[in-house]
Amino acid sequence: MIPKVLAYITREGKQDKELLVFRHQHHPEAGVQIPGGTVEDGEDLVAALWREIEEETGLAHLKLIGQIVRAPFYADWRDEWQERNVFHLQALSDLPDTWIHVVKAGVEDKGLCFVFLWLPLVEAEQELQWGQGQWLNMI
Repeated sequence: MIPKVLAYITREGKQDKELLVFRHQHHPEAGVQIPGGTVEDGEDLVAALWREIEEETGLAHLKLIGQIVRAPFYADWRDEWQERNVFHLQALSDLPDTWIHVVKAGVEDKGLCFVFLWLPLVEAEQELQWGQGQWLNMI
């Protein structure tokens, strides 16, 4: 089973809590996703979480609320079992409503261009790809 980390990064929106999501600027077929990735050999889960968040978003100043769930997940498009470790984090400062981040590190994501935006939790739950929204009701 391949260990993965996923980040539910939230902020208080105008009407309700909002979730940070992204789209691939040059690969719209990838859909709406949240920051996350594979835990490297010997890496602790929280270290992997912070590394993936910084690589994929450019953000470093977030408050870790805690781990929501550790659950097996079958990624049929890769024909692999994953151990998904989902964490809830809170944005501490006023972040823009949208921004673009080019990934500068990592093997798989380096050079990818992500467009970030905030979605209300209900909308995010419906929009997220690959089962990423299934634990949103736990925050």
